[in-house]
Amino acid sequence: MEAGSAAGFIPHNPPAYTVDAIGNALGEICKAVLPIPQESYRGNPESRVAVCTLSDIRLLESLAKPDVLGRVNIVGRLLSENRGIDAILRYLYAHKRVRVVVVCGMDARGHRAGHSLFRLHRHGVDRLVSNTASDPTTGKAFQNRISGSLSPDPHLAASPEQIEHFRRNVTLVDMTGTSDRAQLVKSIIGQLQ
Repeated sequence: MEAGSAAGFIPHNPPAYTVDAIGNALGEICKAVLPIPQESYRGNPESRVAVCTLSDIRLLESLAKPDVLGRVNIVGRLLSENRGIDAILRYLYAHKRVRVVVVCGMDARGHRAGHSLFRLHRHGVDRLVSNTASDPTTGKAFQNRISGSLSPDPHLAASPEQIEHFRRNVTLVDMTGTSDRAQLVKSIIGQLQ
């Protein structure tokens, strides 16, 4: 029996690349089993408003029409509390004109990505030293766990700059649970004024 082990049990922490590989494999299986034809639709690049339909694919398709796309920068979905939020943060950081995100539709039960998006906006992240990601500007390793999130895996690969831009410069309009197109279009128009 080795020192530090109990009854021959040696604790093992799998390397981050193993966890990432499992996550990637599961993601590919989901794509094959539940293919989602479109993740987002680009609209007016001059607009400061974006729309996130959470997991509501029908709502995404409903809002991806000229009357809405002519008014908003992008309409997209959010299914996961990690890669999905990372994609939103990257988009908002690259498209700094966007200052408002209308969050609507139904949140995915298991992932609760919408819940995590709002927690991130309000409370930020707990930054822990980790070997899972590194800041490209400093090379320091970090892991961003969304503070207070109840989602199963609320860890982000986003940079501190992307997270802070989102928290300081973007307003979230909470219309979670709303799938009524007319009500959402009215809210979007209100955000443009």
